[in-house]
Order: sequence, then structure tokens, then C-alpha cells
Amino acid sequence: MKIKYLYIGALALLSACTANDEALLPAGAVELKGITASIDNGSGASTRAVPEVKDAIGRTAFANGDKIVFTKIERTENAINPFIYSNIPYEYDGKNWNRTTTDPEKIYWTDGTSFHTFIGYCLPSAITTWEPDDKGVYPAELGAGKDEIDFSSLSEGNNEMAKEDLLLYCNKSALAASDGVTTNVSLTHALSNVRVIVNIKNFAASAIATDTQTKVIDFKLLSQPTRYTWGGGSNTLSVVKYADNNKKDIKLWCPQPDGEGTAQSKTFTFYGLTTPQNETYHGINGNNQPLQFSFTVTYPDPMNPNGSPLVKTYQGAFDKTVNFNSGQCTTLNISLNHKDEQMFLGAEYSDWSFVATPDLGELRKKSTYMTNVDETAIVTSGQVDNIDDATWLYHVGKKVYDIYGNDGESAAAAYCITSSLQMLAFAKEVKNGNTFEERFVRLDADITMQSSATAEDYQWKGIGEGSNVFNGTFLGGDRYINRLNGSPLFVKLGSNACVEQLHITAVGNVTNGTLAGTNAGVIGGCKVIDDVTLSGTPAGALVGTNTGTIHASYYTGAGNLVGTNSDGDKTGTIVGCYQASDITSFTKEFLTNFIDGTDGENPTNGLNDDLNAFYSNESNSKKFRTKFNYTFTPGSYPTLKVVTE
Repeated sequence: MKIKYLYIGALALLSACTANDEALLPAGAVELKGITASIDNGSGASTRAVPEVKDAIGRTAFANGDKIVFTKIERTENAINPFIYSNIPYEYDGKNWNRTTTDPEKIYWTDGTSFHTFIGYCLPSAITTWEPDDKGVYPAELGAGKDEIDFSSLSEGNNEMAKEDLLLYCNKSALAASDGVTTNVSLTHALSNVRVIVNIKNFAASAIATDTQTKVIDFKLLSQPTRYTWGGGSNTLSVVKYADNNKKDIKLWCPQPDGEGTAQSKTFTFYGLTTPQNETYHGINGNNQPLQFSFTVTYPDPMNPNGSPLVKTYQGAFDKTVNFNSGQCTTLNISLNHKDEQMFLGAEYSDWSFVATPDLGELRKKSTYMTNVDETAIVTSGQVDNIDDATWLYHVGKKVYDIYGNDGESAAAAYCITSSLQMLAFAKEVKNGNTFEERFVRLDADITMQSSATAEDYQWKGIGEGSNVFNGTFLGGDRYINRLNGSPLFVKLGSNACVEQLHITAVGNVTNGTLAGTNAGVIGGCKVIDDVTLSGTPAGALVGTNTGTIHASYYTGAGNLVGTNSDGDKTGTIVGCYQASDITSFTKEFLTNFIDGTDGENPTNGLNDDLNAFYSNESNSKKFRTKFNYTFTPGSYPTLKVVTE
């Protein structure tokens, strides 16, 4: 079987504004006709990937009607005399940015290579007007007109954080784009992102007590200053609070109200925005004040489990200064000990963060408490007392369960992987000889790996390293392994292995292939996103050496999907697969024919023709678990849909 290839170039689109000004173009200068704008989510300085997420802190994209106002655009080189343009508005129509005045003055670059100064802002929808004072300073207020700021609900049409999220832009070295008449601007978040992690590991009285069902709700930052200013007329993005007593409580949002983890290992994570505050904040008017907070804990009454839950509200304060920095995230760590009513507090600072899966570089060993410890043994170690490794699977009698109660004996009861740490535990199980034959494993979260992890236990070495092999069924669940680096996800897939509906992105160099170094089993409905840097021989974006079956899989980058399709006297099967780069410039008719074939002058079988013929062949029935077909998606690659399972 052959892989279908599309050798396709990129499609560039330009938009430009028009003006009625008939003034002559000054010598040596070109007119600035348009801008393209993006939101810097912190990935530029961050070591983390920023996956696509449904719920995020603040704004992740522009919406129709968004406005950018450049309070200053300054020419800084000769060709024409230096000149400053002020308060130049652009509006977003869902695709392009356009000047909003009906008869806009033309703005000129001196040329396409000289530096220029751009300073501007994009207001959130919660601020309807924002005019500078007599000193050119722009004032605003979080939760204007409200006594308390409530971020606790985040849903479509009710994203209070996006409504309050101010974006700013300041660049003294702005250049024209390659066309010489447009420029790119990347706005940054101006306010502070707050993340609070409440750990209740030591809250429960015992492992079998009803208070393991604890919930943490209604987390508030108390008495936060909410008025702030931006010096829009200067070359700075400094955001500061007003030195007054205009303070409000801020109620944070919890994306997982039931908590993350189980029993005594639960954590509750809350998110919100606040005004940037430097180390002098808690000294308003010379009066030193610590950062104060409150939250409520609910748990069943052990004396009446079916009655109303017990409710307790906790208040606390950080005895050390906590900084909230413009455009960055402050993480507040709170560990709650129920037994002696103590709280342990700490703070960390990082880039502005969206809600995402755990980062491998930030993993910490976490115990998973097991009930009936005397009957529990860790699969990989067999030692009851080595509870620190009990992060995923454990024995009850002769059966093996994951921490969610699944026995892995069917797709419906597959062992679930929901974090990077559990992925590491999975690899450790295979390394220690557990092939998972006749067992199912399911990926239940996008996993973000990271090459910066240096601790031996956290380095990614692949599933099936050495002489070990994975021989079970891995259900990708249409989820992503992000930022894979070094070893493939699976070093070796055995003849009984099956991997389905898994998507991989890579960072750095991957040996042989991203999904598998060698495959003797079945791979179906998988894809590799963007270009992959490979080492070793043979090497392919998906698989290095294939002697098994690969169907309905593709790669959206440059290079080969598979390194080699044979090994000695063994030859693999590849059917209904393709590799392509940018395909957005091709017509629907072309892509439809590529998918379903055509009866035109040059009749060819499409991807689906090849797959359906393969699936209908009875001799191939053992080579796949799920049938796939491709479907057309406007402006995107041919994507997959499940036909039957």
C-alpha cells in the first residue's frame, strides 16, 4: 500500500484599509495600510505548550467589534520629518482589522525597514469608555459599578474574566511586515492572573471517613484594590493601582468543582484576575495589610451522612508580601489540615497561564491513598509500603484496578490516564514486564510533556524501552500528547498491540518516530501535527519501522509518515494514509476527489475508497478494531470520523 502525498504551498492573504486623502506620498516613505493583531498568551517566554482549551483565563482571541486604539504611532527615522499620530482606532470585523474613522488620515512609514514606536490598548467589553485625564493617564476599575467581583461562573456568554481582561501593546522597534505596508502587533495581558490551589490531603480524619468527600467552594480574595491606571502617553505598559480605599472582594472560578484527585489527595484550583500590585500594595496609606482570603469547606456529617452537609468557612492571610505582576500569574498554594485547623501557605510566580493539563516539568511525586492497605500491593513493585508509587494501578486480590476502579478488561472499563504522572506510571509498568495484553488503556486528558524535566523519574524514556513491548489496546480518545521530546511515545508496539485515535505534537528531536519506534501491531485514526525533527535510522513522523498495519492516519508536516515499511522478511501494510503540508489554498472539489476519488479523465481511488476496500476484505478483519473514513472540513486537512467500532 502507498501513502498519498500532497505537496502544497502556503497561501498568503493581505488586507488593507483605504483612505480618501489625496495628499502626495512623501519621498522615501510608504503608507501604512493595515495591521494584523494577536494576543500574546505568555507562550513566548514560557516553557509550556499552550494547548487549545475550551475554558481559559481572560481573552484568547479577538471578537467582532473589538477595538485597538493606538495612543501613539511615531516615525523615528528621517525620509520624512518625525511625527506622532495619536489615538488611531482599528476595529476587528471577525477577519481583518480596519480603521474605524470614515475619513482617516494616512499614516506613513519612512520605509519598510526603519523602527517605529507603537503604543496602544484593546479594551475589554466591561469597560465602555476609557478616556485619558489631563495628564494623558488612562484610569479604569475592575468590576465597575459592582460591590463584589464574581468570576465564579465561566460559560458561553458569561465569561467575566474575558470581559475584564485589558490588553496592551508597546513596541519601540516595530517594523513593517514583508510587504512593507502592514505591521504585526501582539498585545499582552495587562492585569494579573491569580491561581489558587487548595490542597486538602490532610483534611480527612481517616481514609474511610465520610469527610473524604470534601468540597472547597466560594474562594475569595478579600479587600483587593480594583482601580488602576495606565500611562498611555508614555513608552511604558506600567499598570498601577490607585492609592485609595476603593477595594472589593473577588470571587474566583473553579473549573472542576468536584476537585482533582481522589479521597485524601484532592486539590481544588481557582482562577481569577486582579490589579497588578507591587510589594508596597499591602501598605496603602502607610498601613501594612497582608493579603487576606476566605473559602468554604463542605463535607458529609459523619453522624448523619444522608443529612445536610457540614459547612465551615475558613479565613486566612499571607504573612509575607504577595506580588501581583502585570501580565503574569501568581499561584497561591494553600494546604489545609483539618486535624489541628492549620493552613500552610506559599506563593509562586510564572507567565500568564491558561487552564491546561499538567506540565511534566512541574510534576511532583504524589501518594494515592488505597483503602484496605493490607490487601493492596503496587503492581510494579509488589511492596505494600511503597505507597509513593501507587499513582495508577494496584492489586485487589488477583485483579488489577486503576485508581478510578477500572479493571482494564474492556474498552468501557479501560485503565484511564488523566495526567502526565500517570503516563509515566504506565511506561514504568511496561518497563517492568506488564505487556497489557488483552487489556485496554484509555487517554482521558491532553498530556503536555516537557523536555526540561531533569529528575530521573520524570524523564520520558518511552513505553516499551529495552526488551519490553506493549501488546494491549491504547485508546487515544481523540486527545493530544503535546510537546513529546526524545523517545517515541511507544518504543515498541508488539504484534497484538492496537493504538487508535491519538494525536501527537513534538518539540525538539524525537528518535525514529513520534508514536512508535517500531510497530508490529495496528495503528488507526492517528495523526502527527506540524513538522517533526527526527533522529535515528530509519525515521518517520509517525513510525520508524512498520511491519504491522497502519490505516487512516496522517501527518501535517514535511517528510515521511513512516521511515520504512519492512524489516527483514516482514512487510507492513499502510492503507488510507496521507502526508501533506498547507492545503488551505485547494478547492473543495480537489479535496473531495482526494478523499472520495473521481471518475474524471484520470480516475483514481480516494482515501475512503482504499479504506472501504480494506475493511470489506474478510482476511483483514483482525487487523483493525475501528473503521474510519475521512471527511471534508473547509480550510483544513481531511479529517477522520469513526464509521464503526
